[in-house]
Amino acid sequence: MDGHVSRYHEEQHFHDMLMGLLVLAMIFVVFVTTVAVVFSRPGDALLLAIAPAVVVLVAALISLSHLDVDVTDGGVAIAFRHLWPTRRIAFGDIVGLEVKRYRPLFDYGGWGVRLGPAGWAYTTGGDVGVKLRLRKGMPVLIGSRHPHELEAAIRAGVERGSADER
Repeated sequence: MDGHVSRYHEEQHFHDMLMGLLVLAMIFVVFVTTVAVVFSRPGDALLLAIAPAVVVLVAALISLSHLDVDVTDGGVAIAFRHLWPTRRIAFGDIVGLEVKRYRPLFDYGGWGVRLGPAGWAYTTGGDVGVKLRLRKGMPVLIGSRHPHELEAAIRAGVERGSADER
């Protein structure tokens, strides 16, 4: 699929609520670490530097990361920049697709790249996406702020591929 012209592109960043939760988690980790070091083990002062640094690193990675979805002549590319390898799905591997409302926590265990009871999900927020049924393997849900446009671009590629096979 590399080198193909993009017929649809969408870039999504993580939900503001998720970033707020990361800031709260960082404050909590700093507080707990400080209390543990000061009251329990004053000799473990290194924890005071390491724990917050790890949380800041994770928050920075998530804030820099974004979900790129590209529909090209060759298929669909889903990339979580800086966090996960690009997944490429050829149109010939797609046997069905639909715009789908989903429950991020219940169906997939949250946002990001997830494997849940309903299959794979690539999401940054929201509760609507395009669900792909594949010839082999589990279904794939791609969260989207423009699910109808994404579905139309993928459907056009699948139909074009079917017409080419005849």
